[in-house]
Amino acid sequence: MGNKKSVLQKRVIKIKGALKFFYSAVCLRFTRLNQRWLLDRSQKLKIDRLHVGCGNILLRGWLNITFEPREEYGIIRKKGEALWLNYNLLKKWPFVDRSIQFVAGSHCIEHLDLNGGIFFFKEAYRVMREGGVLRISCPDLRTYAENYIKNNREFFDDPFIREACTFKNALTPGEIFAAKAYDSGGAHKWFYDFDSLKHLMELAGFRRIERTTRRAGNIPDIDQIEFSAREIESVYVEAIK
Repeated sequence: MGNKKSVLQKRVIKIKGALKFFYSAVCLRFTRLNQRWLLDRSQKLKIDRLHVGCGNILLRGWLNITFEPREEYGIIRKKGEALWLNYNLLKKWPFVDRSIQFVAGSHCIEHLDLNGGIFFFKEAYRVMREGGVLRISCPDLRTYAENYIKNNREFFDDPFIREACTFKNALTPGEIFAAKAYDSGGAHKWFYDFDSLKHLMELAGFRRIERTTRRAGNIPDIDQIEFSAREIESVYVEAIK
């Protein structure tokens, strides 16, 4: 009975998602016309903080951006006291040049491959003001690789590392390492470390780039963006335009 209910719920979610996608298409949300509307709307709302890859974490004072195919696309909505936008950031960002002060994203850049990462940082650079701050955190390739080489079971047996592993049959350090690289269904597209993030940021034009720690840096609301449980696996990078 439980399995049937679960299958039914999944079907209902898929149908709702399809309807939202269809509605968005009918409303021309995937067009350049809508992109211009979003640009005008963001200016009227005086948006200058972007929380990218926000998931369910919606911050007041920020435009919280996610990309979820089953949600209504391409319109700025208010959810509670927070602004929310479902938008594909591999398209041109709907913000004017030099208008954004802060861009922050926790555990989202790994969902973009190397080319996607280059595009992401170039768009961030374009829309940011001089002196604006970009903050990125993600799983750290070096941390996983070093612990794998050392065969450090303490790291791979950490409760968070095990819980975050989407392949529940992965038990050995090598299996968990590979699972983090691919994630469930290949959701992770690249495994970054500080050097690779710095390289892509430099390609975009950033010059002041530093590796930092979870609670250090120049981004407001950082404790609401980056969670302590992820510190064991994460690399934290800030760049100032």
